[in-house]
Amino acid sequence: MNVQQIKKLEILLPSIEEQERISEVLASTEDLISTLERLIAKKQAIKQGLMQQLLTGKIRLPGFLLPWRPRRLSEMLSYEQPGRYLVQASKPLDAGHVPVLTAGKTFILGYTNETHGIYTAHPVIIFDDFTTASKHVDFDFKAKSSAMKILSARTGANLRFVYERMQLIDFPLGDHKRHWISEYSKQEILVPDEPEQAAIAEVLSDSEAEVAALRERLSKAKAVKQGMMQQLLTGRTRLTIKEGAA
Repeated sequence: MNVQQIKKLEILLPSIEEQERISEVLASTEDLISTLERLIAKKQAIKQGLMQQLLTGKIRLPGFLLPWRPRRLSEMLSYEQPGRYLVQASKPLDAGHVPVLTAGKTFILGYTNETHGIYTAHPVIIFDDFTTASKHVDFDFKAKSSAMKILSARTGANLRFVYERMQLIDFPLGDHKRHWISEYSKQEILVPDEPEQAAIAEVLSDSEAEVAALRERLSKAKAVKQGMMQQLLTGRTRLTIKEGAA
């Protein structure tokens, strides 16, 4: 549409008083959305700070005094190839019983209703062998790409702790090649004993759950605003006007 066509469009309008009242209501929901977005950003920054301090031993949780010791990732994690769990369909469904995962930013590519080759021995870490991106997974899934490693905790390792610590590794990517076996698994990190790993993981998981709850509130607030716009801006729902506002 061009400008002239838009100018000829007609819309139903209430009185100026009702327009102002509708604007006030919608502005209040927008204020709530903005507040939630700022709070989420603040909580994410707090979690990032906690990760930097707790996962490197710069700050210790009360009651833990044993020294940390260096361990390779291969000592803490075993790996499995995803071949048995690859989805057969060329394109995942928009809805289905089992999510199809990638370790990259998209994470859930779609869904499948396939009943065989489903990975159920979670929690695990899925690791992109080319980009070294990783995701913590605690639900049944199928994989899309063979360029993935499925990592599980060895004895003495807390999976969530190791996953969170991996997010702090600054790994230089070079050639387009698989990294886990040849290089990444040989990364050495300082690690506390398993009880302290578990305590740190719990603190970080609680922080992540708080952020997730705020994101859920934000999603609902946006849905409420959209619904209000559909109702108020079309006259399907009318607002009362304060007495004397005429």
